[in-house]
Amino acid sequence: MKWNRTLLTLALLAALLAGCAAEDAGTSADTPPAADNAPADSAAADDTPAGDTAESAPESQPDIAVVDEMEVTLYLPDDQAEFFTEVTETVSAEPQGIVDALIAHGALPEGVTVNDFQMEDNGVETTDGETVSYTVGDTLHIDLDLSAAFGEALSSAGTSGETMILGSVVNTMLTAYNADTITITCDGAVLETGHNVYDEPLTFYDLTAA
Repeated sequence: MKWNRTLLTLALLAALLAGCAAEDAGTSADTPPAADNAPADSAAADDTPAGDTAESAPESQPDIAVVDEMEVTLYLPDDQAEFFTEVTETVSAEPQGIVDALIAHGALPEGVTVNDFQMEDNGVETTDGETVSYTVGDTLHIDLDLSAAFGEALSSAGTSGETMILGSVVNTMLTAYNADTITITCDGAVLETGHNVYDEPLTFYDLTAA
């Protein structure tokens, strides 16, 4: 009887130990070791080219500011409005840049803008078969169309003031572009004041003090 009890106890202990071993084995099988996962993830990351990412930002191009300037001689009325004084200055290389410089020195009122600017030269056009080429020559004439503010400034000035305002623009533009004559209009119409009608090309105003 005692022998049978001992066998029964041993059998129960064996069964209990077998169950624990099986549970431990199941847990190990369900959870792979962390060390086995690391190389797999690393290899997958290495196989993906950097350029394939959808989040890649496009390369931005740097902004390049191009400053185009020219040196001009500004003809400015003196305090007595009798002669022009010459001032050499670097301005933006466009007709409006010259006008803005004259405004800054008080030779023109605020609000004068350039509507249109055309230059004519004595270049030569040649034809060789179907090829037409043009060689630029010296600037002979300028067509300058200014805003209405210019005509209003002339009309409100006296005779000497009108001469100084107009001469300041004429002399500065002719010198800047090495031209012989210039025609100035306002908003596409002939420039006209209470003193004159400027419907002919204008030449250099020789009013420089000796």
